[in-house]
Amino acid sequence: MRIRRYFKCLCCVLVLFMFWTLISYLISFKDEDFPEDVAYDIFVDETKDEHVHVPLDQEIHEELQNLRHKNAMTDLKDPKVPIILWWTEFTKDPGTERFCGNNKCFFTNNRQYSKHKNLKTFLFYGTDFRGDDLPLPRTEDHIWALLHEESPKNNFLLCHDEVLSLFNYTSTFRQESDFPITTQYLVSLEWLQQMTYYKTVSQKNKYQKEEKLAPVIYVQSDCDTPSDRDEFVKLLMKYISVDSYGACINNRQLPTQINQPLSGMSHKDYFELISHYKFALAMENAVCPDYITEKLWRPLMVGTVPIVFGSSRAQDFLPSNNSAIILENFKSAEHLGAYLGNLNAQDDKYEVYRTWKSNGISNDNLRNVMRTRTWGPTSDSHWTPGYKNFIEEYECYLCQKIYEMDLLKSQGSKPPPKTANLSHYGCPKPLKFDSMGRYNKEGGWQNFWSGQWMQKNKEGVTLKSCVSKGKNYCGSEKKVGNVKKDF
Repeated sequence: MRIRRYFKCLCCVLVLFMFWTLISYLISFKDEDFPEDVAYDIFVDETKDEHVHVPLDQEIHEELQNLRHKNAMTDLKDPKVPIILWWTEFTKDPGTERFCGNNKCFFTNNRQYSKHKNLKTFLFYGTDFRGDDLPLPRTEDHIWALLHEESPKNNFLLCHDEVLSLFNYTSTFRQESDFPITTQYLVSLEWLQQMTYYKTVSQKNKYQKEEKLAPVIYVQSDCDTPSDRDEFVKLLMKYISVDSYGACINNRQLPTQINQPLSGMSHKDYFELISHYKFALAMENAVCPDYITEKLWRPLMVGTVPIVFGSSRAQDFLPSNNSAIILENFKSAEHLGAYLGNLNAQDDKYEVYRTWKSNGISNDNLRNVMRTRTWGPTSDSHWTPGYKNFIEEYECYLCQKIYEMDLLKSQGSKPPPKTANLSHYGCPKPLKFDSMGRYNKEGGWQNFWSGQWMQKNKEGVTLKSCVSKGKNYCGSEKKVGNVKKDF
């Protein structure tokens, strides 16, 4: 008992000694003990109005920007031609001169060129566009250009006019864009018309019977998207059988060799799987005019009829007037289910949707777009010989615009101001399907996606004001009593 009591006393003495040592160590610190290159928050008295509080995340971001600038290559080239700088590091190109027709420009990701006398254009990739990281203050001579081929879910800021109006030129999936890339996922018309995977209606009927396939296939692993597509599919399943592969509403497993979301979706076995079905749900993850992806082109290529939802103008790019089923043409999921059931039971009516495969493409708009397209897809497996990818072509488009404006200036003319607007990308607020399967239900702030869209609308208004003032960080401020805080 006595030994145990001594042991407890000894432990208490050791704890007190360690505590006193720690206090002495902290008291002995001086300002110079903190290295200058460490980013840390400073606690201050925020009751003083003259103090402007800088949030820690912004302080760290600015410190990292400074470090990147210090560590960047110092042996820069000195281009004698116009410089086009990717402000968002999209191409990872440190600096390359390239001919665009008879003209030459210098393309780079290196921000050290932002102060170069020949800097003409700042290029932004939409997904990475941030309101707190912009080349400000902006000058009249600098062009701002946007490339954004992705879904609006990637950056709802770009759905709003206040933000789009910051750009002079755009390349997006919208037809109204300066350099439209609506057909970015379409390899070629020859690829679309091929008969490699084509199955006769008799074969498809046989697959339904022997392989116990549903008439409709749905393959998605990106669930709960802004388009609310999963909810519609659940409704549709009440009226017609749907085989749902992938992670969303799964009721059937993909074969092992194609169960990877990216590599599997371009595998020949995946094309073969789709070709066994009569219909394929081609529903995009977001709703926006001209937002058309491989979800439409793949079923058409293999001879399966797509059920289209996402772009309100998909008809502009279909091979013929009777090559796809437009979901929004039906008053309810039940209405669509009954229509699909009738087509599934009547081979002659079903075949009407596939006559374009043998008769050829009758859509003049699609033919004209593909005939005049000067670029090919970026995928190596789908490369179009003799073509550049759309990224390099857009860079050259901007290069040509620089020379055109310089020519006008040399002739004493002032080029008219060029500003993008809502039609260049702007996508509507996400809605939800109602209980009947109509896409018209407001989600409000309670819904994540519509809430995001509305929040970015407010941020866009603030951002445009900030840019006009030459400020990168310009969050809304709320003053409570004598305390000023950033929110």
